[in-house]
Amino acid sequence: MFSPRNTESPNPFRPAVQYLVSPGRPRSNHRQSSSSGSLDSDGEGARSRMPPSDCNELRPASIPLIIISGSASPARRPPDCSPNSDTDDDDWGDNPSSTQQPFFMQDRAKFTGWRRFMYGGGAGQFFFNTPLGWQLYIGILVLWLGGCQIGLTIMNRIIMWSGYLQENYTSHTNLIPLIAGVYKFPYPLTTALIQMLITHGCLLLSAYITRWVSPCLNSAGLSGGVAPSRPWQTPLAVKFGGKNAGFWDHVSRWTAYKTGGIAGGGLFEFDLQIAKLVLPCAVIFVAKVVLSNLSFAYAQLQIYILARIAIVPLALFFTYFLGGTQHSVSAISSALTAAITLAIATVPQTSIQVTWESVAAGVLSSIFVALYPVQLQRTYKSLVASLVPQGDLLGTFPSSTSPDFSGTREEACAYWRLLHYISLLSILIFTPIVILSGELAIIWRNYYILDVFFHWLMVLSSGTGSWAVFWATIALTRATSPLTTAFLFVPRAAFLLPVMARLRIPAYAWVGIVVSWISCAWFLMARRRDGRELGRLR
Repeated sequence: MFSPRNTESPNPFRPAVQYLVSPGRPRSNHRQSSSSGSLDSDGEGARSRMPPSDCNELRPASIPLIIISGSASPARRPPDCSPNSDTDDDDWGDNPSSTQQPFFMQDRAKFTGWRRFMYGGGAGQFFFNTPLGWQLYIGILVLWLGGCQIGLTIMNRIIMWSGYLQENYTSHTNLIPLIAGVYKFPYPLTTALIQMLITHGCLLLSAYITRWVSPCLNSAGLSGGVAPSRPWQTPLAVKFGGKNAGFWDHVSRWTAYKTGGIAGGGLFEFDLQIAKLVLPCAVIFVAKVVLSNLSFAYAQLQIYILARIAIVPLALFFTYFLGGTQHSVSAISSALTAAITLAIATVPQTSIQVTWESVAAGVLSSIFVALYPVQLQRTYKSLVASLVPQGDLLGTFPSSTSPDFSGTREEACAYWRLLHYISLLSILIFTPIVILSGELAIIWRNYYILDVFFHWLMVLSSGTGSWAVFWATIALTRATSPLTTAFLFVPRAAFLLPVMARLRIPAYAWVGIVVSWISCAWFLMARRRDGRELGRLR
């Protein structure tokens, strides 16, 4: 039936490429011949009888440009070309690109000076892809965290020890009476709760700021610092009003629709599974803050530091047994030497009145201070793993117009989720403790400085410092190690001791502080060498 004799064309089953190169015609012109039973059309039969020189159908010039490869194009796809575009481009910042940009910026070399640093991913490539830039990035984090911790300690001293500072510093400087005043606010739990609330508000503000400046961060190669604007699993949109929606309609949309906020899930984002994962870290954080403030409020600085001197040895213990980190001999020796010499420097020369409650709170707080960075690292890794489906790889930022080395989308989302849930759960856990302590009732009935502007200025400053310490602790822990974060206790205490004592300390204390600073430099060199061996300095 289908032999060459019964057809107009000797080859009824032609290759598919011949149909691709043949000129298109309406389907109505294709008909079956009743006389010969041919499967081809009349035009196709006529073409089959053309001379061989005119029917070279495999010429390269006749093959249409049809992409049949499954590989992705090096150019970034527009947002509407992907089924997951609403979770790719719109989730990171508020300014998604609308034009195709090449993945590798070929014209980056034309930028000079600061433009080379701010465009084409220059900043991200320098800080996260070169050894010098990575060391500089770690140094900035260390200086930022250490300086903010020192400032927060001084602010808390002013708030809770204003009378002490007024009495002891009036004859030596004219600045302390101005900033200390004559009032004292000896309520550490209430102070800590106010600082937590301010910290949460500053986190919310900083998340929106990173979204507003996301075009600049993306062009500089720092997309890893941009907070996600939508949750990882984008919910169905809910419409509130029309074009003439009022102010309260916008407020209801902002609070009800799960976008924005700190981690992209809305102002009141709360996922039970994530909360269960972050809950141990939040409990440790609350215990650390409560015990540290109790010891700080009822003990002098020397006793406070001496009671917490076990932070570094406990950090070595927890990072080895819980974190599975192998420390070098140089790192262990330098860390222990710095802690021992700091303990010698803090031994008081004269008798000091000490309460056992402050000492016990300080000793217990050292356990949670050393355990907190370890749990932070474990929780952060768990959050990143929960965002990556099994068998997939970590994804980059599709909205970035240049190579970005600052981190993946999963790492950025896990970082902001960790900030949000630790802050939120800490407030929920700590608020009943403050209410049950009775401090709020005492303050409301007996304290008459609540209308003093300078008092609330100091509280606001301490809350801002608490926010800076909070996010920098997580950033330094994920960039280096829990031991490095815990070890910052030593240089901070070695700086505060002579400053708060007006440089009037005995000779043995000076020797201990100098040896402690030398041990800190030794620890820095040991960690730098260990980081190179482990490939941290990329």
